[in-house]
Amino acid sequence: MLLRVALEIADRIVNALPARVAYAAADLAGDAWRRFAPDRRRFVAANLARVCAATGRPTRGPAFTALVRDAFRNHARYYAELLRTPHYDTAELDRIVAVPAWDTYEAVLRAGPTIIVSLHLGNFEPFAAYLAARGLPPMAPVEEIEPPALFEFITSRRGGGAAEFVPLRNARSALSRRLREGGLVGVLGDRLIGGGTGVPITLFGHVATIPNGPATLALTSGASVLVGSCLRTGPDRFEASGDVVEVPDSGDRRADIELLTRRLAERFEQDIGRAPEQWWGAFQPFWTDLTR
Repeated sequence: MLLRVALEIADRIVNALPARVAYAAADLAGDAWRRFAPDRRRFVAANLARVCAATGRPTRGPAFTALVRDAFRNHARYYAELLRTPHYDTAELDRIVAVPAWDTYEAVLRAGPTIIVSLHLGNFEPFAAYLAARGLPPMAPVEEIEPPALFEFITSRRGGGAAEFVPLRNARSALSRRLREGGLVGVLGDRLIGGGTGVPITLFGHVATIPNGPATLALTSGASVLVGSCLRTGPDRFEASGDVVEVPDSGDRRADIELLTRRLAERFEQDIGRAPEQWWGAFQPFWTDLTR
């Protein structure tokens, strides 16, 4: 009960603040987290150093230190935005979320079942609210966390409160049903969660394993696949971009799943390379040989 009350108070405070003040407070929280969590700071730095080495960015010195600092700030901003997104109305969403290729995406989304695959980068939640405001609410799997009050609170805010979430353990049947109905499914596909199976890929020159669930779902459902990200461009400002990915159909289901997963990984690498400081996947184990 005390946790729930504290979360509700935080929700009210964050939404009462002007955007720049709320973001400044999130930045302070991110700075404190970075300062007082040296093990996590070193781990994030090790992950980001691999991205920087492969993309020609500095891997040490002031510029790299600033990148790691910004990674913590951006991760903290996600939680401020999680609280703010349910309070955006439709008119605000048009101003807050830029989708330059919306006409292309909309044609795919309204044509039949579609899977949107994104990754732990930027913030997908405002784009989910943007979709719901256009009559395209996504369904997405979500990892359950403890305590239950925190899980319920966070889930109620995700996707602006307009998306439908299903526990990971029950996700496959629910997502398949949504696609059979011609609906929209959203999946974060860059991290293995909950003991799922994956495909080894090479990202930024190092081997990682990413889930094959999105590819398997696409091939078993016949759904279209749109892969991309929603990056933060300023306080309460985002831009969503992506590509429609060709779903292979060679007749060899296992080979097709691996090929589609690798195609998704190519887009992941591109998006992370655009804004490594917004990749909050860097806060968790990712590469096979780099663990905490």
